[in-house]
Amino acid sequence: MKRNQRYESRLEKRKQNRFLNIAIGLVVLLIVVVAFNLFSGDDNETASTNKSNSEETTENNESNNRSIEMETDDSKSKANDEDSESQDKEESSAEDKDKADEEATEEEKTESETPEGGGPEGPWQPIGTSQTEPHTKTYDDGSQDWNEMVQALSYATSIPQDQMTIFWLGNGGGPDLSKGTVQSKADGKKYDVMLQWIPEKGWQPTSVTPVQ
Repeated sequence: MKRNQRYESRLEKRKQNRFLNIAIGLVVLLIVVVAFNLFSGDDNETASTNKSNSEETTENNESNNRSIEMETDDSKSKANDEDSESQDKEESSAEDKDKADEEATEEEKTESETPEGGGPEGPWQPIGTSQTEPHTKTYDDGSQDWNEMVQALSYATSIPQDQMTIFWLGNGGGPDLSKGTVQSKADGKKYDVMLQWIPEKGWQPTSVTPVQ
C-alpha cells in the first residue's frame, strides 16, 4: 500500500515537473518571439528612417545643385548683358568720336580753303567746298551746306564765326542763291549778305550791305 502511494506520489511529481518544464519552455519561447519582434521592428524603423533621411538628403542636394546652376546661369547672363552693354557704349562712344573728328576735319578743310581778303568791301571768291555735285541747298543747322554758308558770311563780313550773330539765313530768291543777316558781337555792325553757289567751288559772296 505504501509502495503504491510512493509510486503515485513520484508519478504526480514527474507530471508536475513536466508541466512546469513545458510552461517554462513556452514562456522562454514567448520571450524570444517578443524580443525578436521588438528588435526586428527597430531595425525596420531604423532602415526606414535611414532611407527617408537618405532620400531627403538626395532631394536637398539636387535642389541645391539646381539652385547653384540657376545662380550660375543668372551670373553668366548678367555678365553677358554687362559685357554687351559695355561693348555698345564703347561702340557708341567710338562712333560719336569719329563723327566729331569728321565734322572737325570738314570744318578745318573748309576754313583752310577760304580765300584771303574779303571783308565788306570785297572782292570775294568762292570759299571752296567738300560737297559733290549736283548740289542741293539745305538750311539744316549743323549740316555741311549750312556750315559752308556760315563760313562764307564770316568771310564776306570779316566777322569771326564765334563773334557773329546770325539773325536769318535762307533762300536768296533762286535755286543757287542764299541770303543771310548777321551782326558783329564786338562792334554791333549788322549786314545783309547775298551768296551764290558756284558748282564745285562753293558759296561765293556777291554783295554785302550794311543794315542800319
